[in-house]
Amino acid sequence: MAETVTVAPREIHDLVYRVSRVAGCDPGTAERIAENVTFAEIHHGAAVPAFCEALDAADLALSEWVTALDVLLAAEVEARSTGRATAEFASEVPLAAIAGTLHHCMERGMAPINLQGEPRGDEAVSVVTLMVAAAGTEASIARITDAHRHGVRIDRQAFNQLEVAAAKFLVSETTLDELE
Repeated sequence: MAETVTVAPREIHDLVYRVSRVAGCDPGTAERIAENVTFAEIHHGAAVPAFCEALDAADLALSEWVTALDVLLAAEVEARSTGRATAEFASEVPLAAIAGTLHHCMERGMAPINLQGEPRGDEAVSVVTLMVAAAGTEASIARITDAHRHGVRIDRQAFNQLEVAAAKFLVSETTLDELE
């Protein structure tokens, strides 16, 4: 088993946000990616390594990590008027890329009917079928609360890779002045 490190969810969110900005994403897109990776790491695990793999493989700002979110939300809109809709991604994406957004869809009364069991954050997804259903988030709230109290165990190598990539993010003038 790979060596792990315990980190606060806010650390994951902050590093993924900064790395996404360095990779060319606008602030809103970087925020969405950070929310998805953090949520997926808490609920499914293996999200940070999946994100790091995406950084090595493609131009993040033009990848499915960005476009899949819009496809998923468009399917939600369609499902609201027809009762059911399918989000088909141009290529497979890890669950980590859409997990938080999918959870928000579920909070708004959607149910993914083709995702079963406890998938890992690095598990590939090419299609999500949504249908209107009742929301149920009690277990999710408990898991998030526990993560904020006790931290999240993630792969140390992936976390170190995030830290190195995030170091390229712009530092404020105030911080730089303090260093002098």
